[in-house]
Amino acid sequence: MDERLLQAFGGLSLQPRRSRFAGRLVLLRGLPGSGKSTLARQLKRDSPGAVVLSTDDFFIENGVYVFEPDFLEDAHKWNQKRARKAMKNGKSPVIIDNTNIHAWEMKPYVMMACENRYEVVFQEPDTPWKFNVQELTRRNTHHVPRQKIQQMKEQYEHNVTFHSVLQSEKPHRDERRSRGPNAAYSMGARSCPPPALSNRRPHRAHTNNTPFNRRGGFPSGF
Repeated sequence: MDERLLQAFGGLSLQPRRSRFAGRLVLLRGLPGSGKSTLARQLKRDSPGAVVLSTDDFFIENGVYVFEPDFLEDAHKWNQKRARKAMKNGKSPVIIDNTNIHAWEMKPYVMMACENRYEVVFQEPDTPWKFNVQELTRRNTHHVPRQKIQQMKEQYEHNVTFHSVLQSEKPHRDERRSRGPNAAYSMGARSCPPPALSNRRPHRAHTNNTPFNRRGGFPSGF
């Protein structure tokens, strides 16, 4: 187990008692079109102080979503940095609106929750079509193709727990490549045609109409 985790809890239980929580981290999970973003908006309405963060925000420029696969790793690190800053600032709940197909994808968020004494909650949309590939293809807003959604469904890890996420390991790049396109990383299907946009990063990204700078910072007061 990571030494930082043990230090974070003084050698005690990995998931602290409710009374010791400083905040709550909600990790949304689900295939494209399953209703994650709708659920995130509902959670935000229920908790006005909530912060909703999605890796997809990285690829939004001037209100338009343009997925650039070359920047996917950067996008995830950018979103993780935003989540870490939100926890350091005591924001709660912090809601991560990603597909989170595999346990290892959520591990960075769970580790930072441990370090900041945040309760960890895994939540999926309770929609009847959440594993219906045909309906998901019709409903998803990023036009992810049916074949990609089918692949994501086959890779989806069910019944994840706090401990299973902490014990998970990110596969090597070659191993991920051998599984085909890495659908677990992103919902997006619209890639930019090379070479015009392939080396361009978005100038800005927006979440909940709040501007962020490209280094992952929030406006003053966040």
